[in-house]
Order: sequence, then structure tokens, then C-alpha cells
Amino acid sequence: MANDVVSLLKSALGRWVCRQDVSSHPSLLTEPDLHALAVATQAGLSSPPSPEGEREWGNLRELTKDWIVQQKPGIAPGPLQTHDFEYLAALITPVLPDESTPQAVSEPAVSQQEPPQTDIQPEVVERWTREAPELVFAREHLERCL
Repeated sequence: MANDVVSLLKSALGRWVCRQDVSSHPSLLTEPDLHALAVATQAGLSSPPSPEGEREWGNLRELTKDWIVQQKPGIAPGPLQTHDFEYLAALITPVLPDESTPQAVSEPAVSQQEPPQTDIQPEVVERWTREAPELVFAREHLERCL
């Protein structure tokens, strides 16, 4: 996996606190965790969607099945859901190699079925990842309020 994909995920998910199984302690995501997320997300994007048009996210769902994640301070932790997988896909799609782009083109149609408050546009995500990590949550809150 390209370093730019992993660094992009690190800047966007660097404040996620994750408990990966019942025997582990909650901690920030590590570089190997982010690399595994990038690989599993790319594999999920390259697999064909189901006849209903939804992705299965096989490798990504399997990797994160026992994870309990607190994505933002003050928000209750919980397992990753399909909209979280779509968020990860939206993050990495702009920096994937060209051979992955045709499969990823159908992804916005799936994420547009989500309610507007959970639909995060890739260009907005890209702008967030260039900001200081401390400002990401404030920027997201302001974007949703306006």
C-alpha cells in the first residue's frame, strides 16, 4: 500500500481510539493498523457490489469485526458500520492508483443513499486532512451546522 494512502488515513483517523479485541486496551490506531485498513478498504472497493448495489466490504468487515472505536471525543464508542466503511473509501479513493478508479466510480452512488448528515464529500474530507488534527472535529461540526 502506498505511503500517501497510509499517511492520509493517519491524518484523518489519527484521533480514533480503538479497542481491537476483548483482551486489548483502548489505544490510538498504529501505523500497521492504518496499513491494514488501507489494504482492506482497497480490497472492498475492488470487489463487485451485490445485486442490490451494496458492497459487502468482506476484508474490511472481517478486520474490524471485534473493534470498538471512539471516533470523536465525547461520542460513545461503537463498532464500525457500513457508513464508516464508505467514509474510509471516500478518503482513499482520490489517492488510489488509476487501475482502482473505475471500480471506485460507482461508490458515490452507494454513499448518496445515506442521509445527508452522514454523507461526507471526498473534497471536504481532503480539505480536513490538510488541517491540524485538533481542528478536524470543529471543522466537521461547523460544516454540518451551516
